[in-house]
Amino acid sequence: MNTAGLKRRVCEAIDRHSAEIVEIGEMIWRNPESGFREVKTASLVAERFRGLGLLPEEHIGITGVLTKIRGRAERPNVAVMGELDALIIPEHPESDPATGAVHSCGHNAQITNVLGLAIGLVDSDIMAELDGTVTLMGVPSEEPIEIEWRQRMREEGKLSFLGGKQEFIKAGRFDDVDIALIDHMGGDAEHKIGVPSSEPGPGNDGFIAKRYVFRGVEAHTGVSPWDGVNALNAATLGLMGIHAQRETFRDSNSIRISEIISKGGDSLNVVPSDVHMELMVRGASVEAVKDACRKVDRAKRGGAMAVGAEVEITNIPGYLPRTGGGNKELTKILHENAVELLGADQVRIGGEQSEGSARTPNGVVTDSSDVAAIVPLVSINVSGQKGRGHSRDYWIVDRENAYVTPSKIYAMALVDLLANGAERAKKVIAEFKPTLQKPDYMHYWESILKQE
Repeated sequence: MNTAGLKRRVCEAIDRHSAEIVEIGEMIWRNPESGFREVKTASLVAERFRGLGLLPEEHIGITGVLTKIRGRAERPNVAVMGELDALIIPEHPESDPATGAVHSCGHNAQITNVLGLAIGLVDSDIMAELDGTVTLMGVPSEEPIEIEWRQRMREEGKLSFLGGKQEFIKAGRFDDVDIALIDHMGGDAEHKIGVPSSEPGPGNDGFIAKRYVFRGVEAHTGVSPWDGVNALNAATLGLMGIHAQRETFRDSNSIRISEIISKGGDSLNVVPSDVHMELMVRGASVEAVKDACRKVDRAKRGGAMAVGAEVEITNIPGYLPRTGGGNKELTKILHENAVELLGADQVRIGGEQSEGSARTPNGVVTDSSDVAAIVPLVSINVSGQKGRGHSRDYWIVDRENAYVTPSKIYAMALVDLLANGAERAKKVIAEFKPTLQKPDYMHYWESILKQE
């Protein structure tokens, strides 16, 4: 059968199960879990894989799930990823009342797209006519939150990173992957799908996470506050020191510093002696982030010194930055199939930007950038939400486009990649120049943190 026939067959299979796919998306929406805690979601994904006759591997990076569907050859191997985790926004009307978790970034749609693809590939049996393997991944923890808890997990040896894809890299689950695909809710209202430009342009920021513990001396706040050393004052002065340096950050470096106080003391009647802060330093390059980190640490040490406190600084690996402009052949395949499925007026391609022009910062950080450093990756944007991402007014309103359409685009792209001896997949692989070789990934992060 030609590629058009294979695409039609798999899309018809997905359409037959569209109501089931939408219900999966809504079920995951109703059961949100934050990163590395996605026990129910991971169990659902594994159960659905088994129901299709697939053999899932579970507990990768604590909650990650993976399965493979093999065609007529082992390689090329195309990974299609979906994220399992939710955010914590207690103000959202449908957040979990116990945890505050809610899918206000649309990751419930992402993992649903992967399950929809699995249903289509198995029901249509098109892999029997394709030359390669598809690896379906349910990856935990894309949102870098709850940093203090995750640092404790790192200290216990249960984690090495904040991101689930990084844990997959560490565990060797990308060692045999040649190409990676992912999507994300966040398209515009006028187009159903956004495909990034392959031309140089804006990229994703990287970051380093930090944990600060300020230690002072407790004392009675009413009777003898002069006997204490106020760790909260030290932390506050540290924050002011950061603000006083913001004008020293170059616009082109896209530096963003965000922080929260996760513990401000123990009792109003006791001078705070144990204060904890979580902080994220984002930037357009590793060197820019490291430079900002040095300034931030200097401010924190200065705040502690000013009141006679001490500060303990822990650096935690964040995500790598990614420059804009991706693999031309892979971008072309995704764009062609989105247009074929929806029509050109429903597909937006990212704005082009000439080589050497000023970088437009977007402030986005994602562990997909770490994957993109070692294998060719394209991430498409999907519309169908209303409200602002990461907020109380975020909802998925176009369920067909959010939950079903990306599964079809993935399936059609896989046909193009793996049909006819996987000619186009081999072209994608040949075009790709990795930033890092897979075996060097762990050492690279170790070198960043050591220098920092």
